[in-house]
Amino acid sequence: MASIKPLGNGKFKLYVELGYDQRGKRKRRTKVVEASGPRAADKKLREFELEVMNEKEVDLKNPQFEVISDRWFKNYASQRYAGKTLDNYVYVLKPIRKFFDGMKVKNIGHIQVEDFFIQEKNDGRGSLVKKYDVLNSIFKKAIDWKVIAESPMEGIEKPKNSNKEMSYYKPNELTELMEAIQDLSERHQLMVLISLIGALRRGEVLGISLNDAVDFENNQIHVFRSLSYSKAKGLELKKTKSEDQRDVTLPSWLMKRLHSYYVKQLNIKMEMRNLWKGFKDYTGKEVMLFVADDYGYPFQPNAYTRFWGRFMKRTDIKKIRLHDLRHSSASTMLSEGVNMKVIQKRLGHKNIKTTLNTYSHVSTEEDQKAADVFGKYLQK
Repeated sequence: MASIKPLGNGKFKLYVELGYDQRGKRKRRTKVVEASGPRAADKKLREFELEVMNEKEVDLKNPQFEVISDRWFKNYASQRYAGKTLDNYVYVLKPIRKFFDGMKVKNIGHIQVEDFFIQEKNDGRGSLVKKYDVLNSIFKKAIDWKVIAESPMEGIEKPKNSNKEMSYYKPNELTELMEAIQDLSERHQLMVLISLIGALRRGEVLGISLNDAVDFENNQIHVFRSLSYSKAKGLELKKTKSEDQRDVTLPSWLMKRLHSYYVKQLNIKMEMRNLWKGFKDYTGKEVMLFVADDYGYPFQPNAYTRFWGRFMKRTDIKKIRLHDLRHSSASTMLSEGVNMKVIQKRLGHKNIKTTLNTYSHVSTEEDQKAADVFGKYLQK
């Protein structure tokens, strides 16, 4: 893991984290460099990180755990994940690296892994499921890299997660929501409506590009990008979680409002002229994001969550999380008899079992309705 600290006057301090020693003291290498700007400094950081990693990987036949965990993070996790997920992995890696620091990967067995989880539980630490997943992934890659023949995770029972209870709006509560958002700005109204009706994830809403992801003629939004943020990489416009494009149809009245908003944004862009910055996606293509400032630059995803939290506090409607708008969408469609395959497609679930398992609460309610229809045949 590496980071940069600007020192001013074209100088930057580079940090490469090397885990912890036996006493729990953090180890790291630092270097001060001169660079023309953040991008040039980032390039030098990667070069410095590679230099440090090469120094550490002298014994690749029997490496220490920190060498493999570094390689896993750099060559696997940072390439596969982004935003909050990547930040979470950075967070859970710290206690893992501290515990296994100095140990050779080949010497880590079932007992050492079990001791780690016992210590974590005894110390009252959380994120045990994430720590299990990270360790499992690291040792699987170690097998792929021919460092070990089998994983010490075999036989280790996966901790159980304390899932947050899902909340969602029922029909009468949706009516209250629609009334409450009338006091919001046009952009915030559209964000909420698209999140709800389109069943889009937060990053997917923020990743909508008005110039190439919206089909106004067919009332569809092409969902294939998602905006994310991580401390390591900043704001990124990447592929969606499923990495597949899905086309979500929205009602014509909503698409008309979105088109009107698009025209206003085009006028702002023309007025800004050379001051307009825009933003580029993972392919380097410049896009005109639906949610952005007057310069075309996106806000951090957490800004949407903070807005929703403030909105919840100042209204009398039922309090739910922002992500629960997506659950509300799916629950409403199910209760209205929409085909499960259609709902799966709108949600972007690759496997219909995910949809069925996630929304079993609605299926139970509908099952009760199915049972109740026979009541009218009973003799009174």
